[in-house]
Amino acid sequence: MVSRYLFSLGTIEGFNKSLRHFYKTSGVMNSIKEKKNPADILNDYLDSGEIEPIQIIPITYALLVQKFHYSYKSYNLARNIDEFNNIVDRVQNWDKVDVVLVYHNPTIGCIAINPKNPNHFRKVGFLQKNQLVTIYTKCFDDSIDESKGLEIERKAIKLTMDLLEGKDIDNEDAELISEGKKAKKQEVKKEEISDETFQVTPKYGVEVSNELFHNGNVEAWKNIIEAYNVKYPNLKVMVFHGGEQINDLNALFKWGKVKHGDTIFFCIAGKGIKDINKLRKYLSEGASNRFHVFLKRDVNKPLDLF
Repeated sequence: MVSRYLFSLGTIEGFNKSLRHFYKTSGVMNSIKEKKNPADILNDYLDSGEIEPIQIIPITYALLVQKFHYSYKSYNLARNIDEFNNIVDRVQNWDKVDVVLVYHNPTIGCIAINPKNPNHFRKVGFLQKNQLVTIYTKCFDDSIDESKGLEIERKAIKLTMDLLEGKDIDNEDAELISEGKKAKKQEVKKEEISDETFQVTPKYGVEVSNELFHNGNVEAWKNIIEAYNVKYPNLKVMVFHGGEQINDLNALFKWGKVKHGDTIFFCIAGKGIKDINKLRKYLSEGASNRFHVFLKRDVNKPLDLF
């Protein structure tokens, strides 16, 4: 092991690669010193290609564990997660504690997530059951003594796990929220702000279980999406395949490339997004040999599905 490490440093390429890694690690360290969530800068580095997913583990271990002594716990997810709004809404209020998730994606490797940043969850799109996730927490509030800070960190880990498992934590997170934050939340409630924000959901995968995604499956999908659009005219359903957005669903049949076992993705954009699971269920059936049920409709009337 030692000889392999020294050999990597003995080449210009290996030395420069190590130097870049140390430089980026230093950047994350400075970000933590400024009490910023390290997942934010790690994602910036990933997006710009300055680091690779394989570097997430050594950076987080060196800084979060060894230098800054975050509390942490690793466990395997108990369920698939594709709805993150409740998680973000709750954790965003925890201003006494910093929270970082490191999710071990089975396809592309490790991903760092700031659960207070909804964009991170949108990028991930889907957390898979039984995959490893590590929760790191740190109380940076100087007014809180070390023992109380450790208690807050452990409580944040426990409640984060509960949220990931879909549990209702009620008001169990009260001690993670400062009095100023609580007062601000109460003020917002009194103002009764009801404007819904525009959002784009993660991409949801639908596996083709029919022997081929043929013309019948295409027509079923068109009828299902039409029914959704009629029910929710301000929402837009976007379909993706092969990394590209499909503007004409007929193209899925014309390509002749969508076969059994392939995955077609969709997401929804707009305000007040509803019935995601129902739409996903219908699209899954439409991609199976049960597509016929979605073809029986009045020519002048959409299907009544939602």
